[in-house]
Amino acid sequence: MPYVDSLALSQFTQQLMQAKGMSATDAGAVAASLQWADERGIASHGVAFLPRYVQMIDKGDLHVDAKPERVHDNPAIVDAKRAAGAVGMAFAMSEALQEVERSGTVNLWVSHLTHAGAMAQYVETAAEQGSMAMLFVAGPPLMAYHGAAKAGATTGPFAMAVPGPDGIPIVFDMATSEISFARMHQARAQGAVLPMFSALNAQGVMTTDAAQAVTPLPMAGAKGSGMALMFEMMASLAVGNPVVAPHLCAASQSDTRHSQNAMIMLAKLDAFPAGAGFVGQVSVLRDALKAMPMAQGVEQIHLPGERRRAHWETSQQRGVPVDAPVWQALSALAQAYGLALPPTRS
Repeated sequence: MPYVDSLALSQFTQQLMQAKGMSATDAGAVAASLQWADERGIASHGVAFLPRYVQMIDKGDLHVDAKPERVHDNPAIVDAKRAAGAVGMAFAMSEALQEVERSGTVNLWVSHLTHAGAMAQYVETAAEQGSMAMLFVAGPPLMAYHGAAKAGATTGPFAMAVPGPDGIPIVFDMATSEISFARMHQARAQGAVLPMFSALNAQGVMTTDAAQAVTPLPMAGAKGSGMALMFEMMASLAVGNPVVAPHLCAASQSDTRHSQNAMIMLAKLDAFPAGAGFVGQVSVLRDALKAMPMAQGVEQIHLPGERRRAHWETSQQRGVPVDAPVWQALSALAQAYGLALPPTRS
């Protein structure tokens, strides 16, 4: 598996998005989003998504020249206008951060998003600026609804972050499925075996064969699909941009369009009476958890986000791994658009 300098890979992403018609600024936002994921070991949401972004542009689901705007003040609503997801989310988070500085708390909805990469990066940004943050996303039905034999619910995602000791936020994110749709496809490309109870095949039967898997199963059964349903109602139906029902009622897949919506919640720590002592209490809690006796076979007790930070530290020295199928897809894109791939490392 080749390793590639993450900055060089990001520059390739920016060049490709500009070749597809994006401004340098917007292409840079997409590149930074995918770089963030690759550097933290979230390869399923890194440059592996580039071919899909190109497809979305070609199909008209992603508008390269769209300019997100705030369309409603109370409640706060941003229309991303099908801009690149990273562009829409960056604009929305900027609006939310300005609002939280004025009022201490903010709820903000984002409509007509496209895929925006790993959601943890956006809540991490807010936590770095002194806010507790939570967001969830409602997208196309890629996951089976509990009890159904095919896709009928969004996979989320759901992300939270708080300021932490030494200026390093505690960041948690998850999908509502046992395995994300992107990771399922990554496992297929790698010939990997899926965990038990994580996916269905085309006949609606559980499988661990990534080559046969087509639909992720909900995390914790009815709990995962219930969360997904609430995300769709609270993020999509509230802004008048339903996603799941139009997909389920469409005569064919060609009649559907990719779209997502999101809800962002921020609270400024210094707005709370006990806010000044919050990070110190996080430190006490962290130390107490890490001092607990470890279960058999466990070498270290981790807090959310710690493994990803370790990936980031390694990537700064070694670069990021790109598996063979992804590298082949990037090579095809480079050839199609007259670009040079970055050099690889052993």
